[in-house]
Amino acid sequence: MNKLALLKGNWKGIIGITVLAIIFMVTIFSPVFSPYDPYKQSLQDILIPPLSHYSSHDGLSLLGTDQLGRDILSRLLYGGRLSLWMSMVSVAFAGVFGTMIGIVAGYYGGKIDALMMRIADIQMSIPSMLLAIVMVAVLGSGLTNIIIVLSVTGWVVFARVVRSQVLSLKELEYVEAAKAMGVPNLDIMRRHILPNTLFTIVTQAALQMSRMILLAASLSFLGLGIDVSTPTWGGMINDGKNYISSAWWLSTIPGLVIAFVILTINLVSDWLRDKSEAR
Repeated sequence: MNKLALLKGNWKGIIGITVLAIIFMVTIFSPVFSPYDPYKQSLQDILIPPLSHYSSHDGLSLLGTDQLGRDILSRLLYGGRLSLWMSMVSVAFAGVFGTMIGIVAGYYGGKIDALMMRIADIQMSIPSMLLAIVMVAVLGSGLTNIIIVLSVTGWVVFARVVRSQVLSLKELEYVEAAKAMGVPNLDIMRRHILPNTLFTIVTQAALQMSRMILLAASLSFLGLGIDVSTPTWGGMINDGKNYISSAWWLSTIPGLVIAFVILTINLVSDWLRDKSEAR
């Protein structure tokens, strides 16, 4: 189907993809778009309000500075690059692992299906935030460990969604014909089952990405994320919580950015889901 035809007449797809592309561009290339060094401190420029001039030089701070005189806009851009990168990598790992589990469980059924789905049910009975906190306490903080934690909390959704679709796909005539011709099960799953689940996987990945961003921000807010000196959206909210009455922008602006990014991703997810249901 033509890509332009998919977007035609669907405002959610047009707005969501356009805004999301801009967000990715300015965050991925944050060293280019960042007006100042996000790590540079200035005791002369502590808690400058948005749209104020610096005392130490002639520059303008569009979103103000924090309690150490660091530029908020620059830290938002660098923190966004890290947050989006963590969420994308986590969704990729969770999607690959969950898809494999879902295809195997749905295709073979029986005891394999029962065992894998009971494991999934057990994990789903544990709140994701609680599971993430326990895993961080065991593994420790750090970028790699946070990605592992986010991936582990996300594979179940992929597995259950893919399994439900495989249960119907394996009953189709061309799959039955491939079995009758003696085509190996692995080839059937790779050539006939997986391609027909890709649209569902992509839709679910978009939904999970916003969840990963929020979960990563929550861990950073609790001090369980990566190093506190590294800019993250959740860490910025945590840094500003003690100044909420005197410097509202420290926590409010990062919170609004998180909400806006999640809303944009959800618009794209809704558009993908609408297209998936129309197939």
